[in-house]
Amino acid sequence: MEVMIAMFDLGVAFAVVVLAALVAYLGYRVIHGIGVYFRFRGTRLLTCPETHEDAVVELAARSMGMQAILDEPFLRISECSRWPMREGCGQDCLRQIEAARRN
Repeated sequence: MEVMIAMFDLGVAFAVVVLAALVAYLGYRVIHGIGVYFRFRGTRLLTCPETHEDAVVELAARSMGMQAILDEPFLRISECSRWPMREGCGQDCLRQIEAARRN
């Protein structure tokens, strides 16, 4: 009987350790997602590659932060001063943000 109690205690301890590791990992991912949100929120002034004029864009920072919790986020524009006239653009101006992010 004592052996079974010891095995049960060992199993509970193992479960607690695994649960603590899982909570720590998820906490790390959530903090990473919050960091991505704060890094990409706000407006940016870019040059539109189609018209070669200045454009004010806002990235989809909230969805990027949520994506960063589970996977690597991808850049996407949520608002642009050139829209609605050019709303179907290829969002090639994102390359400027990617280049600035690497530097």
